Parts: sequence; structure tokens; C-alpha cells
Amino acid sequence: MKSTIDCMPCFIEHALHVSRMLTSDEDAQLKILREVMRRAADLDMATTPPEMAREIHKIIREVTGVKDPYLDVKDKSTDFALELLPSLRKDIADAADPFEMLIRVVIAGNIIDYGADIHFKLEDAYEKIRQAFQAPLDLDSVKKLKRCLDSASNILYISDNCGEAVFDRLLIEPYASKLTLAVRGAPILNDLTLRELEVSGLAGLPKRVITTGDCTPGVSVKHSSPEFLEVFNSADLIIAKGQGNYESMSDTDRPIFFLFRAKCKVIRRLLDNVPHGSLHVISANIP
Repeated sequence: MKSTIDCMPCFIEHALHVSRMLTSDEDAQLKILREVMRRAADLDMATTPPEMAREIHKIIREVTGVKDPYLDVKDKSTDFALELLPSLRKDIADAADPFEMLIRVVIAGNIIDYGADIHFKLEDAYEKIRQAFQAPLDLDSVKKLKRCLDSASNILYISDNCGEAVFDRLLIEPYASKLTLAVRGAPILNDLTLRELEVSGLAGLPKRVITTGDCTPGVSVKHSSPEFLEVFNSADLIIAKGQGNYESMSDTDRPIFFLFRAKCKVIRRLLDNVPHGSLHVISANIP
């Protein structure tokens, strides 16, 4: 997905929000904003929004010296999800269609996103997660996803946010022996890195864990490591969690399923004006 004119205000608003979160020094805030606006003014519109987010956070790190601004909220999000996990397992087991409910839960967790929604509050997440149990969902795509997961022999699962990653366990567990999990290569937003792997219950679960080798909140081919690209290009099925992964890989030629909530007006418009927070299972390059 290319950046659009409508992405520009979001870039600026996000930069201001994070700069204010990290420092009360208005000179530092202004320095960040001016540099972000310069980058935005010269932006190649073929750049994906997550790649621009990578540049914004590079500027923020250089000015503030803070390497992981979302460290505290990542840990709180993980604790929140771990508390819910036992009851969600029961909801899945009791459902008329356990796999459908599993997918609802896995996508519901994508609400824990401090990047797409700068006003997100963790205390609001539980209600939104429960609402996902009855929300519209393309059930044919869910059935197609299960068929592909069952038949695949080499699955790459690209994670997204902390907290959400705890719910991802529910989908990873049945396919762990043939699944490689990819996390971000360095801190960015509240995305999962190797640091949060064990506490999320994912360490030792999949057959292999790798990083993207990069801090893009999505996948940037030009910045990803050779190890990640080798796995990406050899997998016979890719599962990509979250809106950032969709934004950065929607034009890929690899066999892929995107599982996410639509949380910005650009994405919602691209998907035929779907409601804010709607649940999506979207496949590409799969017969």
C-alpha cells in the first residue's frame, strides 16, 4: 500500500503525540516535528505508511535518546492479555465452531494498538474484544484459512503487537511444529520483539523464531534481514497479523492471509468503506 495525502496529518499527529509522551521540552518537540515535516514534504508516495513510521521513530530516538518509548505499555498489555487468556480459551472450547471463535479472538487482540490509534486505552480493550465475538466476519475466508493452515507444511507467522501476541498463541499452538514466528528486529511502537517473547508464552512454542532484522512496524523488504527474506520467500503460507503488516505487504506476490482490524480511514476506504474496528481475514495469491 502506498502512502496517501490522507496519511500526512496522521504522520504529524503521531510524531507530536510520541514526542509529548517522551519529553516536556518544547524545543525538542519542535525539532522532531520540523524534521518529520521535512521528511513528509519529500516523501516518495510509493513509500508505505509503516516505512514512514520507521523514519519518524528514528527521528524521535535521535532527538530524545529513548530507544523503546512503549516499554511500559508493552508489558502492561501483555499482563492484560495473560489475565484474559484462560477465559478466552473456555469461550473457544464452548463455541459452536471453535476455529471460527479462535480466529475472532486472535483478530480481536489487534485492538491493542498504540500506533494506529494514539488515543487507545487498555482499559477499553476488554469490551471491544468481547464485541468481536458477534461482529461481522467473512466465514468463507475463515474456512479457507483453516484449509490452508491444515495443508501447509512451512508456515511463516508474522506477529504484530504485544498483548495481541498472547492471543496469537491460540492459533500458533495447533501448527507450532511447522511454523516459524517472526517478530520485529528492534523496538517500534508496541510491537513484539524478542524481549517480550518468553513472557507472552511464545518462547519454545514454534519450531523456529526469527526477527525481521528491522524496526519497521510491518515488513519492509529493503530493510529486512537476509534470514527473514529467505524464510519469507520459501514459506508455502504466510500469516500476517495487524494493519501495519497489511499496509506494508498488501501488494506482495507471496501466498498470504492478513488478519487484522481496520483502524484508519485510508484502510477502511480501501476496503469499501468498512466500519472502524471491523474484523478482516483477507487472502492474496492463494487459489
